Amino acid sequence: MKKKSHILSFILFSSFMLAGCSEGEKEFEKKSIRVEVTAEQSLEDKTIYVSTFHAQSGIGFQPHPLYEIESFSVESTNFERSFDYDPAGNTGLVVYAWVDNDNDGINCTMDSRNDTSGAAIDESFPETNSTFIIELTENCVGPDWFYPVE
Repeated sequence: MKKKSHILSFILFSSFMLAGCSEGEKEFEKKSIRVEVTAEQSLEDKTIYVSTFHAQSGIGFQPHPLYEIESFSVESTNFERSFDYDPAGNTGLVVYAWVDNDNDGINCTMDSRNDTSGAAIDESFPETNSTFIIELTENCVGPDWFYPVE
């Protein structure tokens, strides 16, 4: 009987510790953005890969740039997208896109260096929410090429 009460006490103590140390439910805000993607080459019949990021995130020890919200692909150069935005410690929005010119599903390889990318940045998001116009101008670069801007 004594062993059972020790086990029960340990379980209750552990449960309280876990509940006290865990974060509460995050409160997300539903946000929608409009995106236009342009490029010198035709984007007809091309898959466009898009990623959205908090421009700055206070999550963790120190604020840092480019905390990913989501990634997805589209077949259109003009689209709207809704997503859950976590306002706690996060500011701004970076929308990064790249087009898969060689249709291999990978943003550049050692053998193929012709996938183009671009980004649009709104450091005041969500207070402002203009259309994100992305011009695909750079080959083989990631979102950190475009943001933060020095």
